[in-house]
Order: sequence, then C-alpha cells, then structure tokens
Amino acid sequence: LRSTCSTMSAAAATQRTTVLSTYRILSRLVRCMPESKQAPALQELREGYRKNLSAPQDQVDELINEAGKKIAYLRIITPKREWTGSAAERSEDGTTRWVYSSDGKSADSKGTVRKSGQVHSNWDGKNLDPCSVNRHNQQLKRAGFV
Repeated sequence: LRSTCSTMSAAAATQRTTVLSTYRILSRLVRCMPESKQAPALQELREGYRKNLSAPQDQVDELINEAGKKIAYLRIITPKREWTGSAAERSEDGTTRWVYSSDGKSADSKGTVRKSGQVHSNWDGKNLDPCSVNRHNQQLKRAGFV
C-alpha cells in the first residue's frame, strides 16, 4: 500500500511539473505575440488553466497533450523577438557587425567597436594544454601512427 501511494504521489508531482512548465512556455510565447493579440490570449490562457485546476488525472494527460499542440502552433505563428540594439548597430537583415581594434577606434561608422587586447592563455611553448595533448594523441591513434 505504501509503494502504491508513493508512486501515485511521484506521478502527481511529475504531472505538476509538466503542467507548470507548459504554462510557463505558453505564457512566454503569448508575451511574444503582437500587442493587439497579447492581452486576450493571456486572459484565455489563465482562464483555461484555472478552469481545469481540479481536473481528474486521465483528463490532465489529454490537457497536457493539447497544451503541447498549442505550444507547437504558437512557436510557428509568433514573430521572433526584435533585437533591441540601436539602428546604427544592426543592418536591415538583423545582423550586427563588430569591429575589433587594439586602439579602440572604429575604421568605419557602421560597426560597434570592441577593444581587443592580447589573448591570455595559461598554455605556451613550455607547458602544453592537457586537453590538446589528449586530442593530439587520440588523433595519432586514429590515423594509425601509434
């Protein structure tokens, strides 16, 4: 009897986490929708989850599957989040250009300047990176030299 109760409580806990994660995903996707559709969809989401708060276990599985279908649909129709950088930093296709220079001055006005200094590493000619040595040895074995 004790093992039956523990498995039922474990199943209920698993369902609870699944329900909560689907709610979080759906609310995140609804917040990415256009402003005109966002408020009614969020209200519908909240009402739907509150209405089925005391649903029986067999119906919860069906509701989780239905929520999964809605997630898949919303991932298709919701527009991607617009990048919030300034117009000077991004081009028309949404990409950003970074200009790395040691003196911190930009060669052109379209790129964002990132000052680059020397690359710092613990590994030089005297001591070798152990991961690189292992990879080298594995590649030698693969090639048949060892």
